[in-house]
Order: sequence, then structure tokens, then C-alpha cells
Amino acid sequence: MYDRSISNQIKMNSNEKLPKVCVGMPVYNGEKFLRSSLDCLLNQSYENIEIIISDDASTDSTKMICAEYVKKDSRIKYIQQTKNLGGLLNFNVVLSQAKSKYFMWAEVDDKWEPEFIQKNVAVLESSPDIVGSISEVSWYGKKVV
Repeated sequence: MYDRSISNQIKMNSNEKLPKVCVGMPVYNGEKFLRSSLDCLLNQSYENIEIIISDDASTDSTKMICAEYVKKDSRIKYIQQTKNLGGLLNFNVVLSQAKSKYFMWAEVDDKWEPEFIQKNVAVLESSPDIVGSISEVSWYGKKVV
């Protein structure tokens, strides 16, 4: 997660209440993991988030799952591509939609502890010199240094 204000001057309308954290999730044919990943994000202890999903013209049930979650939670924004853009362009679509102070990437098969966003925001807000934060990472149950 990083502080977007360092690399991007974000002009915010003072009347708008933007979420503090944008979670960007580019996805293609993610039906196998999508529900689990979205549940992890929606169950974060830090709730001032927006989740932007860009579906790169999936051919599985990704669209249906996203529609289900959009109805369930107003913090989710769903963008469906009409043709496959490819990974890099789909990532760029997500990033271009982000307006929040903080941004984090989320892959469709990632899982996060419930306090992940809260703890990382606390680190970022503890000092103006800190521009990025990441927690301990495990890969298939093994800690990665």
C-alpha cells in the first residue's frame, strides 16, 4: 500500500467524501477465488475503502459474482471490459480510476488478515516520510523475507 499523494497530486472536491484507501483488483476469469478474496477485503477492520474491479472480458462467471457483490456492498465499483485488454492495460484502468489518498493492489487469489489495511494505514499516517507499507508475507504458509 502506498501514499498516492507523493506521486500524484490528487485534487479532491471538499464536498466529496472519498474513501481513504482504494483497493485495485484487475481480474480475468477469477471465479475460482473471487468470492474468497472479496470477502477478505469486505471483512477488513478498516472500512473506509473502495474496491475497484476491472474485469478484463472474463469468459467464466466473474461478471455474475461481481454483480452479486456490487449489490451486497456499495464500496465496490465494477468495470467490465467489452474486449480483453491484456494484463498491463487492465492494471492501468484500475489505477486510473483510483482517487483515494492510499492505494493497494489486490490479486484475485490473495488473502489478507482482517487488520491488514488498518495496520498499514496506521504505519503510513505515523510519519510523512513513510510512503509505502507492507506486512509480513507468506507463500503457501511459509513466511517470505
